[in-house]
Amino acid sequence: MELEEMRASWEVLNQKVEKQRILTDKMIDKMTQEKYKNNLRKVALPEYIGTLICYFGAAYLIINFSKIDGLVFQIFGILSVLLLFTLPVISLKSVRAMKNIKIHSGSYADAIQDYANRKIRFQKLQKLNVALGLFFLIILIPTLGSISGKDINNIPNFWTLIFPIVTGFFIVFSYWVLKHYNRALKDGEEILSALKD
Repeated sequence: MELEEMRASWEVLNQKVEKQRILTDKMIDKMTQEKYKNNLRKVALPEYIGTLICYFGAAYLIINFSKIDGLVFQIFGILSVLLLFTLPVISLKSVRAMKNIKIHSGSYADAIQDYANRKIRFQKLQKLNVALGLFFLIILIPTLGSISGKDINNIPNFWTLIFPIVTGFFIVFSYWVLKHYNRALKDGEEILSALKD
């Protein structure tokens, strides 16, 4: 009888240990998911702020569209508004794709492969945004000059000094942002790699 009691006790103990292991695995999964989302906020928050800025800029251009003189500048104004609505959509879709990774829906290898594919797509979309942003900057400057009633060709050193400095600043800032985003993506990959252990 003692052997049967020991066997029953051992079985109960095994069940408790298994339940504890399952609970621990679920907690680790939840903590990993939360850590991943917190890391992704480093990318998402600036994109949300940028979206608001773009929409305010589009509203400003729409409100002041009647002040734009000349067909070319009006076309630039329309393109600027379209870009101000398009750029945030591209950014937010790419951020949403990174957020929606199913970390625990399949195997570890599937999660890493899914992450790698989404990361590459995210980086391509961000580079597209930088290129479109540079184009936007080029067409926005004459548009704003037209709204304010100034001919940018009459501003001393505009094309030789001011415009190259503004463009250079934009390129350096864009490089810094992309570097920051890539660091956050690398951290996200490391978080996912910890699941393997």
